[in-house]
Amino acid sequence: MHKERITQLIARKLSREASPEEIKELDTLLKEYPEDAYLLSLLTDYWPTPIPAMADEDAASEAHFRHILDAAAGETQEEAGPVYKSRPHYIRAILTTAAVLAGVIFFSWLYVKQFRSQPVVPLVSRIETIAKPGAKSRLLLPDGSVVWLNSGSRISYPVNFTDSLREVELEGEAYFDVAKNSGHPFIVHTRDINIKVLGTAFNVKCYPEDNKTEATLIRGLVQVSKTGGSDQAILLHPHEKVVVSSVPESVAANTSLPSRPAVPDNMIVKQLKKSAADTAMVETAWVYNKLVFDGEDFPEIAAEMERWYNVKIVIHDPAVARYRFHAKFENETITEVLSALQLSLPFTFKISNNEVNIYQ
Repeated sequence: MHKERITQLIARKLSREASPEEIKELDTLLKEYPEDAYLLSLLTDYWPTPIPAMADEDAASEAHFRHILDAAAGETQEEAGPVYKSRPHYIRAILTTAAVLAGVIFFSWLYVKQFRSQPVVPLVSRIETIAKPGAKSRLLLPDGSVVWLNSGSRISYPVNFTDSLREVELEGEAYFDVAKNSGHPFIVHTRDINIKVLGTAFNVKCYPEDNKTEATLIRGLVQVSKTGGSDQAILLHPHEKVVVSSVPESVAANTSLPSRPAVPDNMIVKQLKKSAADTAMVETAWVYNKLVFDGEDFPEIAAEMERWYNVKIVIHDPAVARYRFHAKFENETITEVLSALQLSLPFTFKISNNEVNIYQ
């Protein structure tokens, strides 16, 4: 049975004892049964998760998996008492159990009871993944679509993702490589826009602290409409970017492409260089671990660096705040980045713990 084999392989992968052949087998099974991929994504995000110490190993096993599901639902509460941590012998115990029928039954029972039983309502209605500041995340959706999540971002989707419209909610920045499925459109909901696709690759940036939302199409075709029930939408073509401002007066009058029909208020379309490779595009550079500035002012750059390095940046001089920079970095520390920017325009900085202060 493929479900039993998938749970066995997931257990070995999480314990880092899976062979290359077993990892390849797991990838093949998840491609063949994409509806089971969310189980791996869920367990990976929350494993190992601390729970109270238990003398009974079997009770700890079941409690551990229940705790993972509760954490994914955002329902876990801080627990008093000593903290339980995964130990090598505990992992081996799970693997041994998973190798025999009893372990297979346990994993399969948990899977069926929590997510597939009818008419039992699942404990988790939505699955959420968060990339904390200073970190990034890659996840495989149940339909086979791949999402790269940038620092300080979150994405959520319903448990019955493949049983209805493929809809996700995004806050922050993500790069999507969507699996084609003409019968089930893929829709990304953000604060300002909704993006509808059938199969394509695109980047979306919509941090709550920013006053704009951007969507950049790499390949394929997407339909973009404003959030709020508006029927007016535009089609975005490869190497085009749509920008939606939350501040109406900040949008210039004639910034959209001349040949394009009228677009909704506060929405502009920009043409990007068609010759630029994905790795060289400013909008997708972060996916390749590159920090790129292309004429943004210092506050915008500071916001980008705060998420990238998980720090707080304060600019004390209004003149310095108007500085604009063009630069590209890869694997540099925040000190190295700021020192390099100093070569272009004069400013000083002081780093204390997790805060960076910038002066004239």
